[in-house]
Order: sequence, then structure tokens, then C-alpha cells
Amino acid sequence: MSTPEGGRSLVVDEQLASRLARGFLRWQLTRPSWIALMGFTALVVALSVFLTVTGSEGAAWVGIAMVVILCGAVIASWVAVRSSILRAYPVGFVATANLTAEGLQATSALGTSDIRYTAFRRVDAAGDALLLKVGSSIGPVAVMPRSLLSDADITHLRSITSR
Repeated sequence: MSTPEGGRSLVVDEQLASRLARGFLRWQLTRPSWIALMGFTALVVALSVFLTVTGSEGAAWVGIAMVVILCGAVIASWVAVRSSILRAYPVGFVATANLTAEGLQATSALGTSDIRYTAFRRVDAAGDALLLKVGSSIGPVAVMPRSLLSDADITHLRSITSR
């Protein structure tokens, strides 16, 4: 749907929060820090299997604990992101987004955000989610429905962040 200002709008459905959280999780798990953590976990599991096979008692529990902790962190992340998305985009809400000369203007149930182009550090899409890294390289990531911006708008945002 288009807005009178030339942007797009979206009526939030019941599955939007889950789809956006899934897209965020897919994006998060491909970040170097998570890849390193998964590699470290695999190394600990391999070492615990080796130690268990060579007769060390209790070594298997270390590997199992690492896998449980990693899975718990992934699940906790998904739950936290989904909860945040539900607050920003409750079912039935009409979300909007529009690129202006100065930046991105987006509305959610939390209010209207005007984010200047200079604030963007990275723009990624994962599934139905558009992930906007703002501030510093370790700053927050804004998650919004991908359908609120056209492919041309996303390309424009990416070209600005690559400068």
C-alpha cells in the first residue's frame, strides 16, 4: 500500500513479528561474532568427544553444556527480538515508511522516527526483515518490515551507507 507522501504502508498481521524475528535471527547468526562462537562451541564439543572416547569421565558434559548454552542464547535472542517487534508493530497497526531528502521517516506504534542518512552504518535484508544498523559499528539494529521500502529505496540506502 502507498501513503499520500509517496511512501509505503503495511497493516500488521499476526505473523509479522515471528517473520521479522526469524529474519533478524538469520542475519544475527551470520555475523562474525556468532560464527566464531559456533566454531568455538564445535571445537569444545569435538574435544569433549575425544576426551570421552579416551576415557576421561565427565568430559561429555562440557560439550553438552556448551551446546545447551548456545541454543539457549539463540532462543533468548529470538524471544527478546520478537517481543520488541510486537511492541513496535502490534497486530492491526498501520506501519509506514518513506524516504525523504534528509533520511528515513518511519512510523510504528512507538512513534515516528526520523533517521538521517548519515546515521546509517549498514542496511541488510533477511527474509521479510529489513535490518538498519545505526550509530556506531556496535550500535543498535532497527528491524522493520522489508515491504515498507521498495527495492530502489533499499538500494539507495545501501549506496549511502557505503560512502
